[in-house]
Amino acid sequence: MTNTIDIATKLIKLNEGLRLEVYTCDAGFKTFGYGTNLEVLNGLYKCAGRPDLDIDFSKGIDKTIEQINNSTDKEALAVALLQSEIINCKRALNTQKWFTDDLSDFQQAIIIDLAYNMGVAGVLEFNKMITAIRDRNYGIAGEEMLMSKYHYQMIRFGYKDELADSRIDARNRAEVMEWYNNLEKDYKQLRSASNAISLQFDKPLGKYKGLF
Repeated sequence: MTNTIDIATKLIKLNEGLRLEVYTCDAGFKTFGYGTNLEVLNGLYKCAGRPDLDIDFSKGIDKTIEQINNSTDKEALAVALLQSEIINCKRALNTQKWFTDDLSDFQQAIIIDLAYNMGVAGVLEFNKMITAIRDRNYGIAGEEMLMSKYHYQMIRFGYKDELADSRIDARNRAEVMEWYNNLEKDYKQLRSASNAISLQFDKPLGKYKGLF
């Protein structure tokens, strides 16, 4: 049976893609694997059963990069770091009643994806989205996600003014799908939009359909 962690793992893998070298993300952070921000990790990371994948993040970013470059299995390391961060995000979000009581596994995975990118503290600043979730008004919750600074950060090219003026009516599925399909020109925009729309309808749409 597919659970929240499995769904979040597949969702983030699809959204982030895999890069087996350390790179600088659009926000200026040193990043590796499935979009894992190396600069926010602390202490000794131990991969159960794989001591060769242990990373000590307490020695600074340069040493972290050196350890990753010397790894004998970078793909396995990328997966291990991803799953560790997903579990950490879910553990922190589980302290929030609106997350545990009001969201399905798929909706929880969407919020975990949000937390993976901007931190749980960042998600907790989405006051209007959280209020809408508590009210079980997922259409407004998805709209608030689209109106967020996070969404704008995920867009490299165009459509910012159009999106800022957009209002998604969750009661009109046909209109939502037409609007969604028009976003395929821009993958970064498609990613955030598809997550928000899926939050409304509680099922994968577009490129996510059939994934889970």
